[in-house]
Amino acid sequence: MDPIGPQVIDISMRRRYFLFLTACTHVLLASGEAYGWTALRPVLIDSGLFDGYPPEKRRELMNSVATMGIAGNALCKLPLGLILDRFGPRVTSVIGSFLLIAGCTILALCDKNSETLPVAGYFLLGIAGPFIQMPCFQFSELFGARKASAMAYLIVCFELSTGVFWVFGELNSAFGLERTQLFMGYLSVGVYCLITGLFFWPDLPYRCTLPPPQPNERRKPGPQPIKRDN
Repeated sequence: MDPIGPQVIDISMRRRYFLFLTACTHVLLASGEAYGWTALRPVLIDSGLFDGYPPEKRRELMNSVATMGIAGNALCKLPLGLILDRFGPRVTSVIGSFLLIAGCTILALCDKNSETLPVAGYFLLGIAGPFIQMPCFQFSELFGARKASAMAYLIVCFELSTGVFWVFGELNSAFGLERTQLFMGYLSVGVYCLITGLFFWPDLPYRCTLPPPQPNERRKPGPQPIKRDN
C-alpha cells in the first residue's frame, strides 16, 4: 500500500492564515484537555459522580477515569498515524470530532454511579485529542522557512488546551454549572471541529509553494547550479 503523497498547491497568504488560525483553535480547544484532570476532578465530585460508593471505592473509580483518558491520549497515536497516512487529514479530523462529541455526550448524560460509562466517556475524550491535533500539524507547511515558528505556535496551543477543564471549574464556581451543562456546552467544540475539518481540511497533506513575499521583504536567492568545464 503506497502512502498518500502531499499535494503541491499555491494558496494565497490570506487563506494560509485562515487555515492556520483555524487549526490553532482546534488544537487549543480540543487536543490536550484530558491532561487537565486535576481541574476537572473537583467539578465531578461537586456534581456527585460516584457518590453512591464508599470513599475508597470512589477514589479508585475517579483514578480509573483519569488513567483511561490519559492512556487513551498516549496510546492511540500509532493507529492514528496509520489512519492519517491512509485516509488523510480530513477523515482523521472528522473521526476525532465524532469521538469528542461521543465522549461529551456520555459524560454529560451518564448515570453518576455507573462504573463504566464515565470511564468510557473520558477515554473517548482522550483519544479524540490526538485525532484532532495531528491533522493540524500539516498547516505549518504553509509558511515555508517559518515552518518552525508555526509549529511552535501549535505546540503552545496544545499546552494551553490543558486549561479547558480549568474553565469548567471557573464556570462551576461562578455560575453553578454542573457536569451535564458543562459537557453539553463543550460538545459544541466537537461540532465546530467537525464542520471546519469537513469543509476546510484537505484530503491530502499540504506541501505548498513558498508564500508570497511580504511588503519590503526580499528573498535570498537559492543556490545556483555549479558549472563544470568540460
